[in-house]
Amino acid sequence: MNNRELVMKTSELSGIGYTDCEKVLKALEKVMSDELEASKGAKSIFEKLYNLMTILKK
Repeated sequence: MNNRELVMKTSELSGIGYTDCEKVLKALEKVMSDELEASKGAKSIFEKLYNLMTILKK
C-alpha cells in the first residue's frame, strides 16, 4: 500500500475528507519518527510502537 492508498482508505473508513486525513497522517508520521529517534535500542522502539497502537485502538 502506498501513501495515496493509505490516505484514501483512512478517509473512506473514517468519513473524514482526504485532505484532512493526509494532514493527520503526516503529523502522525512526524510524531512517530521523533519518538523512534529518541528511543534507546530495539526493545524501546517496539514498546513505543505497541503503546502507540494501544492508544490508537481506544
